[in-house]
Amino acid sequence: MPKKSPGERWRYIAFKIDSAERFSRSDFLNAMLFTSRKSRVGDSFRITVFENNFGILKVPHDLKDEAIKVLGSVDSIRGSPSKVMTLKTSGTIKTLKTKYEGLV
Repeated sequence: MPKKSPGERWRYIAFKIDSAERFSRSDFLNAMLFTSRKSRVGDSFRITVFENNFGILKVPHDLKDEAIKVLGSVDSIRGSPSKVMTLKTSGTIKTLKTKYEGLV
């Protein structure tokens, strides 16, 4: 992920994976990279939090809508059927960590 340029803004997207299985951060990262490779999002995101199938994705603000679409398109993680639901988007990670404290 490129370093932040002056004036660049980020968005943080909280999400939850609906699946019978628990996944590791790397399992989800592989699924995201596979799904996002043909979109503008590419690899310009970062998984800042991932625990118990809950995570927070960091993306440049201009890719927020496309990142939400990519998250919604992830339908398989490590070969297991899965559905990713976005919960909330924020300009600060602190807001999401506070709101979803019980999930982290």
